[in-house]
Amino acid sequence: MYSWRKVKDRMFFVLILTISILAITPIIHMMVAVLANGFPMILKAGWGFFVKTPPTPLSQDIGGIAPSLIGTAILTLVSLPITIVLALFSAILVNEFPRNPLSIAIDVVAKSLASIPTIAVSMVIYILVVVPMGRFSALAGAIALTIVALPYAYTYISTVLGSIPLTYREAAYSIAMSRWKTIVKVLLPIAKRGFAIGILMTMARILGETAALLFVVGRYRTATSISIIEPVDAIPLLIFDYILTPYPIMQQIAWASAAFLLLIYITIFIAIKIIVKEVRL
Repeated sequence: MYSWRKVKDRMFFVLILTISILAITPIIHMMVAVLANGFPMILKAGWGFFVKTPPTPLSQDIGGIAPSLIGTAILTLVSLPITIVLALFSAILVNEFPRNPLSIAIDVVAKSLASIPTIAVSMVIYILVVVPMGRFSALAGAIALTIVALPYAYTYISTVLGSIPLTYREAAYSIAMSRWKTIVKVLLPIAKRGFAIGILMTMARILGETAALLFVVGRYRTATSISIIEPVDAIPLLIFDYILTPYPIMQQIAWASAAFLLLIYITIFIAIKIIVKEVRL
């Protein structure tokens, strides 16, 4: 009987291992393909990849992604803090006052936003922001990215706050700390590593978003712009546009951009892995 149980255990282990390998094989293949096609193009372009404008169809020089890189940085720097602040206060309200009508409404709306197609968000922001402003802009893109990333940031931060044992709250209340001081002095410091992971995950979501920017940022690639009220470009948009063209030079810069974005993602997830090992409640 013991021998048969051991055999079943081994069979189950092999089954799980096989399914896991099948699940990650497409992801590994995609990563290898992107790096194999894109990294040599980055080396070929050299430092010009980060400071030059994208090539034209007849260019001999591979060019670079400076407008897209700066545009992505601006979009991230504007939308990420807003997203995190809104998600943090929403998560605190929902966790501390779960039966409040406002808390219930916030929770429902936040979770509902996660299921809305991001291209629909782009269309709404085009109507509400781009048309009244009379121009595409980084501001419109940042608003769209905030709407897209907010449900994910809220869900993660809310989960982190909800996972803190009640004993910490009880200990704080036992020494006459107010609810607000308990949140600021006790709960937030305990959850700071979890917040760091949430910020990195939200950043990854913002960096890779494409559909939400289709109708709002303007795809400005002929020069660099640092104004949030002017048109900009983004790396995912450049990849989306250039990989579909029939011009090899533009396809090369698309592969290089995809490889660069993938390296950023790998760096973020390595940082998350390091932080997760240090999480203590």
